[in-house]
Amino acid sequence: MRYLLIGNPNVGKSSIFNILSDTYAHVGNYGGITVDKKMGKFTYGDLIDLPGTYSVSPNSDDEGIVTYALIYENYDGIINIVDSTHLKRNLHLTIQLLELGKPVFITLNMIDELRQSGKKIDFSKLSQKLKSKVFGVSAKTDEGIDLLKDSLKTNGIKESFKIYYGSLIEASIEEIVKIIGRDNLTFSRFLAIQLLEGNKGIISYIDKKDHEKVLSVIKDCEEGVIKQGIGLSLKGAIFNYRRTFIDNIIKESLIIETNKNNTKIINQKIDKWVTHPIYGAIIFILVMFSIYFFTFDLFGTILSDGIGLFIDEIITPFIGDLLNLLGVSESDLFRSLLFEGVIAGVGGVIVFVPQIAILFFMIAIIEGTGYMARVAIMLDTLLSKFGLNGKSIVPLVTGIGCNVPAIMATRTIANKKERLLTILIIPFMSCSARIPIYALLASLFFDKYKAVVIISMYIIGTLVALLSAKLLSLSIFKNTDNNFVIEIPPYRIPSGRNVYRHTKLMIMDFIGKAGKFILLGTIVLWFLQYMGPSGVSLTHDSSFLAYLGNFFAPIFKPLGFGNWEASSSLIVGFLAKELILSSMLVIYGSEDVVSVVFTGLGAYTFMVFSLLYLPCLATVGVIYQETKSLKFTLYSLVFTFSVAYVLSLIVYQIGLLLI
Repeated sequence: MRYLLIGNPNVGKSSIFNILSDTYAHVGNYGGITVDKKMGKFTYGDLIDLPGTYSVSPNSDDEGIVTYALIYENYDGIINIVDSTHLKRNLHLTIQLLELGKPVFITLNMIDELRQSGKKIDFSKLSQKLKSKVFGVSAKTDEGIDLLKDSLKTNGIKESFKIYYGSLIEASIEEIVKIIGRDNLTFSRFLAIQLLEGNKGIISYIDKKDHEKVLSVIKDCEEGVIKQGIGLSLKGAIFNYRRTFIDNIIKESLIIETNKNNTKIINQKIDKWVTHPIYGAIIFILVMFSIYFFTFDLFGTILSDGIGLFIDEIITPFIGDLLNLLGVSESDLFRSLLFEGVIAGVGGVIVFVPQIAILFFMIAIIEGTGYMARVAIMLDTLLSKFGLNGKSIVPLVTGIGCNVPAIMATRTIANKKERLLTILIIPFMSCSARIPIYALLASLFFDKYKAVVIISMYIIGTLVALLSAKLLSLSIFKNTDNNFVIEIPPYRIPSGRNVYRHTKLMIMDFIGKAGKFILLGTIVLWFLQYMGPSGVSLTHDSSFLAYLGNFFAPIFKPLGFGNWEASSSLIVGFLAKELILSSMLVIYGSEDVVSVVFTGLGAYTFMVFSLLYLPCLATVGVIYQETKSLKFTLYSLVFTFSVAYVLSLIVYQIGLLLI
């Protein structure tokens, strides 16, 4: 069996996907996190987790994936995840799915929260009205999940579902059905309704020879709807018929036992502070400072130091003794490759895994509470002043984890200019791959103020992104509209399972990169460092890497790190930001040498430049994939490098004046 998981944003769809299958999809408290379908296996077949959407008729590339899957994907049924606490809004999508004619398993999530609000649902009545199986579940407590899973053994018989849209619209539906001439009348009716509703993605499914006839019917129907006063538009009229149908269903199937909703009252009281433009900003700063303080000044540092000690005191001596037993001499190049290349490079980055784990563990907890959605609302007004769409908040926040999925998350932005603007500034958001660079240099030069220094990198990245957006919105990306719609979930206790899976995913992703890029990168670096034009170089200064670094070094001299070692690390960092630190440790040989070569000001400027300059190769690839424009991709490289250079120059020169 093969099922599609479809629902509005923030209904717990990905959480249920995680419970039913062993495959993880990121869970967030705002729409747009899942920007592509996720595949998973469950007991009776396959699950496809699709992006959150409010309608089958797409308003963005993100929602377009759902329309495409419904028409072209091979599947046996649909699992429609519905927020039981917001039935009126969620059932609009449910009706569209039911009209498709496929078996639909309507899954009312958060049923425990509905009961807490003093309400309950007559499942028998609701199932009868929607002519489909209806389940009450809770992704938080696993209530009803087993019953849902058992029902998926077979998709059963789908009873025909139909809403009457009035004589005028119904006549147009019948006319379009005759024009497109499909054998499956239910599916033809679905296509006709979607066409009348304005779903542009459907027209490509119709034979080209019928396009003009269909568009003519739609035009006549629209004019009739407006003339007869049925609605202000054809799409609005269809929406109104559905709303009336939904209102009647809710009256019959939703039972209100008490009107007092304690959860809603508590949420409103907290939101007065959390979303306040001044108090909310202060709370947000304190929350973020606490996260970075615990990550870099307390627990993370202790664990990282422990791993570093384990590598230095146990792993390295053990490998050394093993090589001695195998007869590998001290001067052997293989020994040098192992110690100065692999262990120095990979080991120097792996020690920061605990800090990354703690950082994303705490962020996952905050997301799970519903706080991040409030942050988005609080910052929406601010971001709009910089020419950004409110939906830009989601990819910008995601960029703190990794720029690659963040750029993919821009698919939720319908306006093309707004989307391109967001893509252009995302590389300024400090991703997890940069954390080891900050952690090392901050520990070496700013040990007492480590958390403050690291936080300053995130602040600088955010400010640069905002100011760049403002500059670009006044020049290249003029005349963009700011339309922002976001789901506001109630405050919840984070799911331990989701927090664990999210943290595990980030750790495995980082370690995977360490194995894929850093290991290969450090080996290549070692080769470039020990080989030169005349063969094996006797000194590092005569190596291929030195020649390459010396060529670019003069460019960075005004920034305070104009030596071949630093410039070589930055060049290699273009492949993957994780390689910057590992290459530094390979080239310099140890952290002690780094502390001697750099000054405090030079180290800080190096951190700023590492933050802002060229995005990694994977990010560049995704930019091109999402924009399909080589010109825009090259422009993004020139723009980010220029901004990084100018700002780093300003930071260093001002620093010299202050010292």
